[in-house]
Amino acid sequence: MRSQPSSSRANCAVPVWWREPWPWLLIAGPLIVVFASMASFWIAYKTDDGVVATDYYKRGLLVNRTLPKVPVALPKLAATVFFGNGGELRVRPEEGDVRGDVLRVTLTHPASATKETVTLARDAGGEFVGIVHGDRPGLWTIAFDTTEWPLPTSVLERTTGRETAAHVATSPAIR
Repeated sequence: MRSQPSSSRANCAVPVWWREPWPWLLIAGPLIVVFASMASFWIAYKTDDGVVATDYYKRGLLVNRTLPKVPVALPKLAATVFFGNGGELRVRPEEGDVRGDVLRVTLTHPASATKETVTLARDAGGEFVGIVHGDRPGLWTIAFDTTEWPLPTSVLERTTGRETAAHVATSPAIR
């Protein structure tokens, strides 16, 4: 005669919980966070950043006293920039005190990362004239590298086959 299988728990082998991997994986996350926070606290306690300056508030007040009460007015400067045929670049001064016989201009074509610095010389008519070697059409960023006549950086569109011009001027709203 055969014995029937028992459905009681006494006959089933139940492993103990510490021999299973899942409880240890669940405990490991919070335990790692606890050790990491203790290590962070120890590093913060042992390495003092210190105060940059003990009298930082007084220094800030001193900076406020040295700033001008009334904003300094920028001089009114204006010019017309021409891109001519054959790579000619002309800058015609219209307003402001233009000193010197040389004007350095940096041209950048953002789409192609082309950058060229051109030194313009003053001609008999008072215009600054030079030759640009890059002949790409499109938008060009023009930066004037001078301290005597600080015109703002501007954008000029250059087309092929005809002369293009742009008016460049300082604005009292831009500081």
